[in-house]
Amino acid sequence: MKRFPTLAFAVLTLGISAGFSAPDTPKPSDAVIQVGKQMIRKGQIDSIVALLEKAQSVYGEITASKREEMRKLVSSNLIGQELLEQEAKALHVQATPAEVDSALKLFKKNFPDEASFKKTLKDAGDNETKVKVKLSRQIRADKVLATRIKKPEMPSDKEMKDFWDEHKKDFPINDSLRALQILLLTDAKTPKDETDKKSKTLEMVRSEILKDSARPSAMLQRFMAAAAQIGEGPEAKTGGDLQRFLPSDFNAEFRKQLQTLRVGQLSPVFKTPLGLHLVLLIEKYDGKYDSYKLQVIQNLVKQKAMMAGGEMRQFLKGLAAKYPVKYLKQGYQDSSEGGIY
Repeated sequence: MKRFPTLAFAVLTLGISAGFSAPDTPKPSDAVIQVGKQMIRKGQIDSIVALLEKAQSVYGEITASKREEMRKLVSSNLIGQELLEQEAKALHVQATPAEVDSALKLFKKNFPDEASFKKTLKDAGDNETKVKVKLSRQIRADKVLATRIKKPEMPSDKEMKDFWDEHKKDFPINDSLRALQILLLTDAKTPKDETDKKSKTLEMVRSEILKDSARPSAMLQRFMAAAAQIGEGPEAKTGGDLQRFLPSDFNAEFRKQLQTLRVGQLSPVFKTPLGLHLVLLIEKYDGKYDSYKLQVIQNLVKQKAMMAGGEMRQFLKGLAAKYPVKYLKQGYQDSSEGGIY
């Protein structure tokens, strides 16, 4: 399915998405889509679109056409989740309390502390009880999908090497790098206790990110989520992405830290005149296979995800025949590849 640049992050940090939003009891006049006997209401869709608009606003004004695209995307995802929920009920699929608690614990790890977690929920009009309900739905949906669709595995060493041999001519070779950064601003006037607090926060974030060091894609996602949440530099708006740059673009301490990193490696927390930095090197264009491994992994993961997505669309089409989808009002049906109902 289509995604906007920060949709995945919006889903993660706001604790609400087409995938997590349990249908409320609709007012008859508010119902816009019917899935089997269940109604999806305009208010559900509008509330999610509003949250996505807020996440997207950093990229510029949200046009009417983009808002319409968001509405159709959200509608399509809500329909898919409702189809899976109805199939889960038909198959008597359950989410145990232990599974929900485990999912909640994992979800909380995307936040630097409990206060940040609660604030995010409050801003989204949510609370922990509601999140558990949504996670329960997600778990049931995942269980239904697992019976029909094999979860994509991480690329093997052979798959990676074969991909590199076939596509290495497509990768550039130059002196540039690409990295993600979390910057917490400090200067000579910043009180020592505030600097120490920021340093401690960044060290804690680093420890959490390192837990995924054996899973490069997960580590990348965790870093970008943390950068968007707590980063104080302009790159925080794009998950800490500094884009492609030359080492000479930065000061001596920054260059020194970069020189010690391999692609996919996390720096220690270090200080420059700008403040405190944590950096993840993600691209290095020197022509060496090891420097391109993360890009190779990302390409292969994307390929496998696309294949799994195709299988899921076919499965959902089948469910849509079993639990008929009716659009009660115009403007909600997605005519793109993702709008399969």
